[in-house]
Amino acid sequence: MHRCSCWRPFDGAEQQQQRQQQAVALKKQDAGRKQEEHMKRQTEAKAASAIRKGLNKYKAVVPETFEAMKTELVTTLTTAMPTLGSQAAVVQAEFEKVLTAMTAKCEQMNELRKKNEDRLKEMERKRDEAKATSKKLTEELAKLVEAGEQVSKKFAEQVKVLSEKTDLTSESSVNRACGKVEAEGERANEKVMAMVEFVKTHTNAIKSVPGNHNKADKEEDGTPSFNGLQKAAYAIKASVDKDIRALKAAQVKFLAKASAGDVVKKQKAIFSKYDKNRDAMLDKKEILAFGKGEYNNFTVPEATLDMIFTVIVEPKAKGVKFDDFTRLVAAIGVARERAQDLERRAVREEREQELAVDKAKIQVVIDEILAVIKEASTAVTELGVQVRNLPKDAKEMKAVAMVAKAGELEESVKEVEAKLKAAQEHVDKFGETDIKDLAMWAKSEKNRLHLSMKNLESSITRAKATITNFASGATKKDEAEVKTFGATAMARLRAFLAAEQATPAELFKQVAGYKSTFDKDMFAAFMVTTPKAEGEKEGEDIAEEDFARAFAILDEEKSGAVSEETLVAMFRKVMKVVKDVAMTGSLSIKDTKSVRRLEVGEAVEVLEGPVEEGDLKRIRAKALLDGQEGWLSVSGSAGTKFLEDGGSTFKVVKDTILTECFDLDAGTNKAATRKLKAGELLEVRTWGKKQDGSGLTRMRCKAKSDGMIGFVTTIGNTGIKFVELV
Repeated sequence: MHRCSCWRPFDGAEQQQQRQQQAVALKKQDAGRKQEEHMKRQTEAKAASAIRKGLNKYKAVVPETFEAMKTELVTTLTTAMPTLGSQAAVVQAEFEKVLTAMTAKCEQMNELRKKNEDRLKEMERKRDEAKATSKKLTEELAKLVEAGEQVSKKFAEQVKVLSEKTDLTSESSVNRACGKVEAEGERANEKVMAMVEFVKTHTNAIKSVPGNHNKADKEEDGTPSFNGLQKAAYAIKASVDKDIRALKAAQVKFLAKASAGDVVKKQKAIFSKYDKNRDAMLDKKEILAFGKGEYNNFTVPEATLDMIFTVIVEPKAKGVKFDDFTRLVAAIGVARERAQDLERRAVREEREQELAVDKAKIQVVIDEILAVIKEASTAVTELGVQVRNLPKDAKEMKAVAMVAKAGELEESVKEVEAKLKAAQEHVDKFGETDIKDLAMWAKSEKNRLHLSMKNLESSITRAKATITNFASGATKKDEAEVKTFGATAMARLRAFLAAEQATPAELFKQVAGYKSTFDKDMFAAFMVTTPKAEGEKEGEDIAEEDFARAFAILDEEKSGAVSEETLVAMFRKVMKVVKDVAMTGSLSIKDTKSVRRLEVGEAVEVLEGPVEEGDLKRIRAKALLDGQEGWLSVSGSAGTKFLEDGGSTFKVVKDTILTECFDLDAGTNKAATRKLKAGELLEVRTWGKKQDGSGLTRMRCKAKSDGMIGFVTTIGNTGIKFVELV
């Protein structure tokens, strides 16, 4: 191979070195450029930051400083713009935003200032108006006070003149003189009330004006202030009120004086009337005439006459003088009052004797009623003693004993209530008397009788509540015991079926013998012969009477007897198809014919088995849909499950009714018919059969919610399902 004379074997390495050096130089150059750009950005950022910080002070702008701050802001931005570089546009936008905000703030402040100035002007205008109004009202009040003072003084002078009169000796002259002054008083009072009403009406309006809170009686210019006028008005009112009271007092005094004069005149006339001999004295005969004439034919007693001539008549005088006439009147008045007291006492004592007789008669009736109430009270007390320990008995007694005791107590309650009713009838018949003086006492006694009855009723109510609670507890305990005994009985019966490998029909024959039904005694007699089931404790035997109580679990229809159909239905073992399975004619699945194929959801009654057939568990069963019998596999060799326990419980999927009879139209007992709502659960007692004529499929069942037994339509004649297997 020919080579150039200038070829050198290391040229490639030198080129590589040069390239590396060039790369380093370029890298340094690029780094310097980047450093320069970085420094430039930092400078721009610092300048922008400084401007931004400076912008904050412009937030304190007011209209007076707006133009100066705006000029300063523009100058700052113009000066710094060359140093901002890439930040210039951003800073410019922020500048404009700040300037806009400053302008808006100043405009808002100017607007607020103008509104405030307008408000102050309006307030000043209202103050001026209020002052003018206040001045006018004060002047009006001053006129009213002046008029009030004048009329008050006039009225006071007239009252003074009236009170000093001495010539008013008759009622007519008193009324005439006082009437004139009263008229002047009414005029004065009208003026005063107008003045006071003016003060009440306008006080707030006047005092609300600034400067009108002066408490001095006069203003600085010497004119009366509103406060002074107000005091004067109330002082005038007090003066007029005082004079009105003085007028009334004077009138009363004058009338009393005039009346006293009239009384003396009348007394003189009476004295003269009986002073027949005109000797200015009343002797014994004239005093007797005076007593009969002036005191409703009262005869002055001789003792009183002796006292009068001993105490009142002057020595050696023939009778009572006019100056002692009032003493004579008083003496005769006392004598007459004493005589009347004696008469009233006699009448009262006679009346009290009559009332005592009447009261005794009424008391006899009350005592009879009290005796009846006491008998009822004793019965209530005895009942209370019986129920006192019921809460304790409820814990210790068995249900049967509790039920019996509750029944006895309920009978006792009826007897006590009958006695209470009889007592109440006696109380109700006891009416209020027509005798006025005994009415209050009789009413009080009746209220006392009612109270006694009320207390007894309260006691019997408490006793009944205790008995009701006891009876309720007895019922619950009985239900619980029956449920326990029933569960034990059912467990023994199932154990019997398993041990004897018997069918429910065979079990029925064991209990009933050759009869078509068995009662509780037959059931109890059979149960005591059965061995204990698994789970029963040793030493806790169930008595025959308790098994008789457990009979209620089987007697679902409360008829007192259980039929073979009912017992078989209760102990029938039912399984449901969970995977399609073939029903064959024999136990072995080899060389056997298929009866039919059962689908998921069907139910079968187990007649025999399960029996081991190779790896399979087989049962002989009856399809409840069509009644066909054959052998079925419960599970396959690979563990596949075809059947599982269940199939006797249905759920209502469409509202329907539970009736007493299989024939839907035959039931007449409405109490034995009720509506079934969707979602209710039913236990099968007799599997569904088609009803001739209607085409309805009807099934006998028991409602789980209330235990009611009856027939229900499972499938309608149009194929609608009312219930479905759970």
